Amino acid sequence: MSEAFGDRLRRLRKDAGAGVNPRPVGGEAESAAPTPLPAWFRERLGRGRDPGTAPATAPGSLGEPRELVEFRGARGVGTARVSRWELEHSHGAVPLASALQARGSDLALLGVDARLEALELGRALFLDIETTGLAGGAGTKAFLVGLGRFTAQGFELWQGFLRGPEDEAALLDECARQVGEAGALVSFFGKSFDRHRLEDKMRVHGIAAPFERCLHLDLYHPCRRLFGPGLADGRLATMEREIAGVERTHDLAGAFAPAAWYDFLAGRPHRLEEVFAHNRDDILSLVALAAELARRVGEAEREAWTPERALTLARCAERLRRWSDCRDWARRARFARPAPEELRGALELEARAAESLGDCEALAEVIAMARAAEEPELLARLERRLARAVRRSRGRAEGSGS
Repeated sequence: MSEAFGDRLRRLRKDAGAGVNPRPVGGEAESAAPTPLPAWFRERLGRGRDPGTAPATAPGSLGEPRELVEFRGARGVGTARVSRWELEHSHGAVPLASALQARGSDLALLGVDARLEALELGRALFLDIETTGLAGGAGTKAFLVGLGRFTAQGFELWQGFLRGPEDEAALLDECARQVGEAGALVSFFGKSFDRHRLEDKMRVHGIAAPFERCLHLDLYHPCRRLFGPGLADGRLATMEREIAGVERTHDLAGAFAPAAWYDFLAGRPHRLEEVFAHNRDDILSLVALAAELARRVGEAEREAWTPERALTLARCAERLRRWSDCRDWARRARFARPAPEELRGALELEARAAESLGDCEALAEVIAMARAAEEPELLARLERRLARAVRRSRGRAEGSGS
């Protein structure tokens, strides 16, 4: 190893040892502020694990990863790999092209974020990064930044790679440029991790971070809302398998990605090709999951659904004050043979939505259901709602006639 290369590696290790505490926790899961990292996520990134225990899936390589091309920007020269797929390509059971049919209104409903109604997956960037650890600030390096997008020719993946610390500003500046131009992101747990790791390092280099101005769909939360009870855990690998039919083989877990990069810097045989492949599959899974979430909501408008999932969407609509949607989803839930507790929840939601809409006829129907179900406490609450709705309706009628 040359003296210059050794100096570079020592500087990097010194940076990595600088203890930088994560940002304080605050806000809801959908907010821009980072949330506590769950145990499955910490395990995924390998906290407390020995990188040397990674299962052997392929022999290590020497030198730079293959097919890297240089890019030049205001902050210097960096490298990236660019891969492309046709729209007909399927990731798991999901054709990539199906994401182009997703409606922003469906994604906004599941994301409980009205701003996402303007989201078009065909114009968004799909983001996933590989880092040297969990902490923010100067001690963590995002050494691989994956940005996927739809183009006129199909789907394109840009994987910006950090050859060494001296290229970090160039990589981050190019990432900021692409995100800013797109104005919309799709990630998995990216609101709590990926975004803040990139923001931290952009701040260090004096690069204006574009994330505050972007629409951001974090798929972790919608997937948990819609499919959570049927999933063993919240891992991307679990969700992509159960929701999109993705089965990975010979996948190098993200926990072992840092060791691959450090081996590369030290001039040792490394497994960066597997890290690139892991990042690639993560990006393609974002496309498949976003497409499937929107498709399932669209199908549910035409087909019978479980009371549990219909109630989930009714509650999402309630939080967004989309009262017509709340009423309709609650009605689907009570028509789907719900359990007694689910029926009570459906009737409550439908009644609140009907009252907000001034729909006295729908309220009367809900009251009849509560009476038939022999729910006296619920019946009393619903009758009070009906009385309020009737008074408001009369007040509007009198006001319009004066």
